[in-house]
This record gives sequence, C-alpha cells and structure tokens, in this order.
Amino acid sequence: MTDIAGHLPHRYPFLLVDRILEREPGVRVVAEKLVTAGEPHLQGHFPDRPLVPGVLLLEMLAQAAGFLEADSLHGRAVFLAAIQDARFKAPALPGDRLRLEVALEGTFGGLMKVRGTATCEGREVCTASLMVKRS
Repeated sequence: MTDIAGHLPHRYPFLLVDRILEREPGVRVVAEKLVTAGEPHLQGHFPDRPLVPGVLLLEMLAQAAGFLEADSLHGRAVFLAAIQDARFKAPALPGDRLRLEVALEGTFGGLMKVRGTATCEGREVCTASLMVKRS
C-alpha cells in the first residue's frame, strides 16, 4: 500500500507512518517510520540529544493500527482510546528506521485491541497494548 495519506486523515507534521511493508487486513500490519533530524518535535526534545518522545512512539503504533481496517478510513480518524503495558526499552533517534508491527488481539464494541512493537535493526524500542476506535 502506497497511499498512506489516502488511508489515514493525519497530515504533516502528525502523519507518523511513512510506508506499509506488510498488511493482512484484520490480522496484522507492519509499517515503517524513518526518523529524520528535521522533525519538529525533535527540535525541543531534546536540543542536545534529540529523541522521539514515547507518546509519539505510541501514536505511530496507533496510526499503523488504522491499516488493520480492510478499506480506507475515508477521512475518519482512528482515536487512541487506551494504553496498557507500555514499555520504552531504547531511544528512537534521528536516522533510525522504525519497524512498527501491530497485531489485532480482539474487538470489543467498536474498539480494537492491538499489540504493538516498534523496533530498530532488531532492537525493541517500544511495546504496548492499545485500544483504538474509529470515529
């Protein structure tokens, strides 16, 4: 899938998924985010040692979860409804190519529970269980 902006309603600077590598609708998604030095949030987090804020790593996983849907979201947003068991294991730095893997664990009354992992070159950066909801 190459039409990221056609699937998610997010736009720069808050579109945090660059590419979909693998996709099994309703089952799992593997996406990619290349962290670049020019990203606005890195300018102040932190000026002497820029790193991706943990909350944005979770947002990347939530946006990747939007691709579990079989079709485009047609302008609807995917809202992050809950975060469980988030673990931040290593920093994500400029130049890192993050692999974002999400797998559907279940659906509950309009919510999707997913398990997400962000890695870089085989090292775990972040893991979490997320609840996401379509608008």
